[in-house]
Amino acid sequence: MENESISLFERLNAPFPYSDYQYDSFGDRCYISGQTITERLNEVLGVGYWKYEGLYETEKIIQEPNGKNPRVKMYVRFSIFNSELRDWITFIDVGSEQVKPGMNEGDATKSAITDGMKKCASRIGVGSDLYKGKITWDKQRQAIIVPDHYNQYYHDRGWIPKVEASPPSPVASNRTSKKSELTDKLKNKASAVQNQIKAAWQELAGSLDGLDEWYTKKQQEHVTDQQMINLLQKKLQEKRNAASA
Repeated sequence: MENESISLFERLNAPFPYSDYQYDSFGDRCYISGQTITERLNEVLGVGYWKYEGLYETEKIIQEPNGKNPRVKMYVRFSIFNSELRDWITFIDVGSEQVKPGMNEGDATKSAITDGMKKCASRIGVGSDLYKGKITWDKQRQAIIVPDHYNQYYHDRGWIPKVEASPPSPVASNRTSKKSELTDKLKNKASAVQNQIKAAWQELAGSLDGLDEWYTKKQQEHVTDQQMINLLQKKLQEKRNAASA
């Protein structure tokens, strides 16, 4: 059992394993996944002592003024059980997700709910250091940098510490570095098909936001580059047909 002298906020905001911090190169931000946050809430609060739900009656489809794909926005209700008061304490925040190429509205809605849950969880401490900008991306070293005071915490648990050396080290072989390698492949060392993927996404979404995550997900699903460009070109044709109708 955790030391009772450690506050609930400190336990929720405790450092995550280094590999849990990820970097979205197109969105230019560090983040942690919804699953990682769920595991922290279960660990600290206990299974069944917290819950969240999307308030579907508040869902809106927002058309972006810059020509990007529409964005789903909705409020999310997040609650934790206070054992002393024997009552639920509730927070409400808004979540959003752009309807990216290859994504249907239902998937965007689920992602918006997760986004709202993550924002609510941050208000009670989960990933607070991340939201304060203390977890950063070092472009030169191609590595996520965590605060120095994490080192002792990592050492005590036998976790992989932050990257210390200037050049990329073996630590960079975690999920974040793999994602960066895919981004580099698309940005700088892309094949003709990969360049087509990038161009098609740019035309569909109005920017490269979200391409990194989508490309990684499709690779994990064993979708080939050719299949990806076929999917995007189909979406492009549908978009052009709708515009000319």
